[in-house]
Amino acid sequence: MDIIRTFIQNATWGPFKDLINLLSLPAERTREWLSLLSAFMILCELTRLAIATVFTRSVLTHVTRCLLTFAVQAVTLAGILVWASHCHPERAWINLGYAFLLYFVWYLAGQLVLLARPDTEGADLGFMTVGALITFPVGVIAALL
Repeated sequence: MDIIRTFIQNATWGPFKDLINLLSLPAERTREWLSLLSAFMILCELTRLAIATVFTRSVLTHVTRCLLTFAVQAVTLAGILVWASHCHPERAWINLGYAFLLYFVWYLAGQLVLLARPDTEGADLGFMTVGALITFPVGVIAALL
């Protein structure tokens, strides 16, 4: 218990503040945040593949795969677009273009998953369309405000 208490007392908020700053999509750190968000999209697809490989007939697995396919990625990206529009309103429309680029990364990662496991729903355009209907209207409203 003392180890946990010592760890918590010596912890700092610095990395979390840096991450929140990075997720505001600043212009001077485009390469870093684009790499981070691309890795997030790819990680969601790879997690979806790993879950499908291990737990093939579970209902909970199917729900998790569906959520990883569109809800987690789309809602996260929409939230980041709102935060970025709040922090850098002059870049809101540019960030929507980058979000479109991230959907292309998402599609490519899904195609690679489909190559690895042809029986999966890699790069399912239906789920991606639902994700886009979550992400882009929120991003456009944030850019207009």
